[in-house]
Amino acid sequence: MGLPKSWLLVSCLLGSCLFQSKGKVYPRDIYMKTPKFRRVWGGVQSNTGPNFGGWLLRILNGDGNFACGAAYYAPILVITSANCIYPYRNSLEGATVEGTAFSECDRENIADIDTIKFPEKFVYQKLYMDVAVVRLMEPIKGRLTEFIRLCTVKVQPKMEMVVFGWGFDSAEVQIPSSDPRNATVTIMSPKECRKKFKRNLKLSSTSVCARQPRNPRQCLYDGGSPLIYERELCGVVSFGSHCQDTSRPGMFTNIRRVHRFITEIEAEINAGDMGRSTRVAKKVTRKPNKKYNATSTRVKIKRLYRSGSVDPLEC
Repeated sequence: MGLPKSWLLVSCLLGSCLFQSKGKVYPRDIYMKTPKFRRVWGGVQSNTGPNFGGWLLRILNGDGNFACGAAYYAPILVITSANCIYPYRNSLEGATVEGTAFSECDRENIADIDTIKFPEKFVYQKLYMDVAVVRLMEPIKGRLTEFIRLCTVKVQPKMEMVVFGWGFDSAEVQIPSSDPRNATVTIMSPKECRKKFKRNLKLSSTSVCARQPRNPRQCLYDGGSPLIYERELCGVVSFGSHCQDTSRPGMFTNIRRVHRFITEIEAEINAGDMGRSTRVAKKVTRKPNKKYNATSTRVKIKRLYRSGSVDPLEC
């Protein structure tokens, strides 16, 4: 069966259009030594099926509930917000990272978390260096799974970028979705951002502000969720804002400003200088989802792949 007609149309969000089309399907799963350049996201035009790219991930806690959004950077490295993942640092048993793009060939699209690396100068519930590198026990499998490049452009006011999320941090506004969504935000100058927050929040040199959509139902602010510009990861949802009041700017960690931390962790792991956890990876099994309770902000995640959403492949 081919792609649903609705996904072949242009998805326009406040002037920024993301095309959903049939594109790249990789011949095999990612393995430990898969070179990043061979599996890097080529932009929305390369997507296959109803998804935003095989680099978009979500982190689930040990109970299988949504914890943070994330981006796939390298075979066993995932990028998210330090503030979002910090409360889970001492309870990683059963915590996993799951992909959001599935093909007919995929039997699983999930990997256990090994360790989490935080910047030395990061302070919980502060904006400075709000980034974390999650190390996986093994690569995330999947014929659509891929990596995203780190930001190479200078983030400047009036730039339009796209943020992704599910709505778990704004359950008061609307029920979170099991499928990821996106929204367009506009970068603000530090001066304009300070005026909006007044003295309620101290900006940092590694942060960037963005004007949220006026409609709270279009706002997405799940911690750790990616902010992209064209084909690159330029930010992650940080700390200090929410969707109930969209007059407050969204705070994001500027990936270009924390690039060195990410690449240093990658280099240490590649050189074998960073030890692994003593925990043993276990086969992940999930109980069927329970009916969503509208009074709860926690929702069991269901798989995005549905039979027939992608053309049949030779597995």
